[in-house]
Amino acid sequence: MGSLTRRFYGTTLFAVLALALAASPAFGKAKNFLDSDDAKEANEPAKFLPDYDKLTKGKDADWVYFPEGSLKKYRTVSVKDFVENGRGHEAREAARAGKEYMEQWLEKAGYKVSDKGAELSIEGNVFNAWQPGTGARIWGGWMANPGVGVEVILKDSSGKIVGEVRHKNRGSSIEDAVENALEEVSKAIQDGR
Repeated sequence: MGSLTRRFYGTTLFAVLALALAASPAFGKAKNFLDSDDAKEANEPAKFLPDYDKLTKGKDADWVYFPEGSLKKYRTVSVKDFVENGRGHEAREAARAGKEYMEQWLEKAGYKVSDKGAELSIEGNVFNAWQPGTGARIWGGWMANPGVGVEVILKDSSGKIVGEVRHKNRGSSIEDAVENALEEVSKAIQDGR
């Protein structure tokens, strides 16, 4: 019985050490946006959100920052027209679709969308949008479908920032990618993480 106990503890100790190594920053994925591969992408400007250094891995969206945590106390929201600092007509096309899809997904999440007097306002940006080339269709991978990268800033009625989100997604078209991305962004807003 003694050797079985030693073997159990030895196996348990090995498992704990393996988990500790995997969780360490040197071996695991970056938990902060500025330490991530995403921050090193040359064609994806990081110039819209004020706190890129505070963005952490999100549950629904790629990168999030909610300084006060949950946003459940806000029930009404206004969405401004999206802007773009990404290059090309794809980014402009994606920005045109942003407001409508953001409002759609926030309504589905239980928020009341209002143009005036809202408790929460959202400003959005498209930092990248792409259509696949012939090679991307052949080889597959991330660039095999049209995609988009979006960022949103959430402010309370006094203008204080209560959330920032950065997320990339794909779809069958640029517009579909925007809708898919903003669905995930709205989930992150609803959950506040």
